[in-house]
Amino acid sequence: MSSKTLAVMAHSNRLRGAVIESSIGSFRIAEIFDQPLGAAGVLPVTGPFDRVVAAVGASAAAFRILDLPFRDRRRVSQAVGPTLEDHVPFSLDDGVLSWDFAGAQTGAAGASVLAAIAGAGQLDEARASLTALGIETAPQRLLWEPTLIVSAYRRALGENASFTAVDFSEGGALVARVIAGALVALRIVSPCEEELLLRNTVWSLATVAGTVSGASDSVADDAAIVVGGSGAVRLGPTLGQRLYGRRIQALPSAAPIEGMEGHDWRSATALTGLLIAASGDALAPVLDFESVAGSFLGAAVLREVQDEARPMLRWGAAALALAIVAVGIDYVQLFVEQRALSGRAESIYTSAMPSASGGAGRKLKMEMRFRELTNKAETSGTGGAGSPLSLLASLSRDVPKNLDVIFDQVEHAPPNAKVFGHAPSFETVTKMQEALQKSGAFSRVEVKDAHASVTGGGVEFLLDLSTSAPEGGA
Repeated sequence: MSSKTLAVMAHSNRLRGAVIESSIGSFRIAEIFDQPLGAAGVLPVTGPFDRVVAAVGASAAAFRILDLPFRDRRRVSQAVGPTLEDHVPFSLDDGVLSWDFAGAQTGAAGASVLAAIAGAGQLDEARASLTALGIETAPQRLLWEPTLIVSAYRRALGENASFTAVDFSEGGALVARVIAGALVALRIVSPCEEELLLRNTVWSLATVAGTVSGASDSVADDAAIVVGGSGAVRLGPTLGQRLYGRRIQALPSAAPIEGMEGHDWRSATALTGLLIAASGDALAPVLDFESVAGSFLGAAVLREVQDEARPMLRWGAAALALAIVAVGIDYVQLFVEQRALSGRAESIYTSAMPSASGGAGRKLKMEMRFRELTNKAETSGTGGAGSPLSLLASLSRDVPKNLDVIFDQVEHAPPNAKVFGHAPSFETVTKMQEALQKSGAFSRVEVKDAHASVTGGGVEFLLDLSTSAPEGGA
């Protein structure tokens, strides 16, 4: 399924454009037109069009080439607007910002950026001129004409070529300095009488000659001056005479894009650049005033991706349906496994708990039950330490009958116990400790405290016991 794109330029008293038919993997220029705009211009081609790509004139924007100390796209998009405001008579509130890298940035620590602000009024006039032609589809891209011309020259002369472009047209003249594929200087000469236009062009060439930072004189001299545009045949020879021996050459006759057979692209450089941009093959910089400034792709590029992907929507819908079915099958399998595990967990819970109590708090109930069973297991083999009564029975059994010892209080926390009591003397307490240690019923027998009774008579003591199973059984 193919889409139909209208590429159009309606300014400088000329109406130029082309109809493009494209699909995934194919791009064909179906028709090219070039005619006077006239008081009531009529579009010589018929729609409807899936997409409209238009160009705005050089005078619609104020621009600068900025050198920034970084080249990360996110940081550039944040810094380029405030930086540009210091150099142009527009603010970001008065127009639309667009920027692009001036060329390849490989090996550079910073970035050279072409940035421009187009007045909102000029953009509205450009859209209104398209509506006046009967174009009902709103333009998806509004590209700045000077960058289209530079892109066409770079495609024709080489992506990494060095040259100075001079393009004459009804809109005046453009002078662009390109070194190793990067735009380093750009001058716009407004339309005027031919003599003044030539003088201003010569002056602009002089100003861009020393714009390459750190370049040698030989680099500046070797970069050829390439003349093109609709006025090149008429003004090119005169320009060469005024440059006193500078090397002048014409654009190559071979068009940098297929489909322009029978048309001299050298007299329609801006239209050629517009077609290259519509094909998605334009070289930076290309400024688009319909893009969202600072975004990685921009709204126009995203719309292009949607247009090109439209034939794949049916396949995408089928793939999505299959994905939903696959997810549904996986969910059912997981649900069945979850039910089986829940049943197994319920079985374990009912077998461990004394009653089939359900509801919330099962984890806490299981933990409490686990601690209860653990305490029972620890105390099951501790001889006389099963209860306070059995502990007292062990003490009564193991303390010699001839020792006058009285136990006043027992604190029992199996397998440990604290026993408070009193005896006639310290010697009696020592003998009691030795007898309990020899009995084997306790793994630890310590006298934590022993002191004379405050009532005067006898000794008060504190025994710290740890129970264990006696050898040979209880």
